[in-house]
Amino acid sequence: MEEFVKTGKTVCILINKQGRIYYSNIDKDAAGKYLEDIHIFDHLPVDGTVSYKVGNYSITADKVVLDEGRYYLILIQPQGNLYKYAYRDLFTGLYNRNYWEQLISGVLHRPIPKRFTLIVIDVDNLKNLNDNKGHLAGDKAIRIVGKSIRESIRKQDIAVRYGGDEFFILLANTKKAIVEKVINRVKENIRKRGKEENIHIEISAGAACSDCTCEIGKIIAIADSKMYKEKAGKKVKARQITDELLELKQKIETVRDELKNKVIWKPNRSVDKELMEVNIKLENLIKKHLKDAQ
Repeated sequence: MEEFVKTGKTVCILINKQGRIYYSNIDKDAAGKYLEDIHIFDHLPVDGTVSYKVGNYSITADKVVLDEGRYYLILIQPQGNLYKYAYRDLFTGLYNRNYWEQLISGVLHRPIPKRFTLIVIDVDNLKNLNDNKGHLAGDKAIRIVGKSIRESIRKQDIAVRYGGDEFFILLANTKKAIVEKVINRVKENIRKRGKEENIHIEISAGAACSDCTCEIGKIIAIADSKMYKEKAGKKVKARQITDELLELKQKIETVRDELKNKVIWKPNRSVDKELMEVNIKLENLIKKHLKDAQ
């Protein structure tokens, strides 16, 4: 689209009611993405022409009849900066905070569904990842989370990188069981991609539905609170595991001392069986230690 912005040319796309692209003066994949971004299917005219603006774009949709078939001629005229710079997070490809603010304020020609669920996601321990493996690893983690979110939701859902390591997902008309599946799907996709990139990434998530309250600010607060509750639970569990590992370490050291004493004070074949038993005991403790540490 950059060439059209620089030259001031208009993007021209011809579609049918189902959204099939019959003609476009730009790449069809790019055309499809722009049709999604301008929410054209919320504005197709019953008859005549509809005009509206989205961000820095002026859109005109004309209903036309060609060879007895009904089509829609979409004209997209860029006004100034690229649309993606206004509403897209270039780092992840998701919508950005500016888009979210415009959406909830009603500026965009895309109504929020009456019934929806908001998922708030936060990346766990991103600072530690940056400190231990460098900021490039942290950047890669953010990209992995963004891509995993995109792969886990439907076209009609809205995914936003709200800022830093925090993400929003707005699911339209979704039951609680489906919301849980979406969260689990995001986590699983992150786990798989993180493993491929040799980066351990975990997220915490909380959800709230519009049935709780009609005020978007309160919905965000409820989802945010649930997300932090999950994050706090992980920290408590981590402390418990640490205490258990310390106790296990002491047991291992005790067994090692026992083995050492037997080798020093009874260096003869009569204790071979006894040494073998101690060795097995030590090996089992070490295996348990390694398993718990994973």
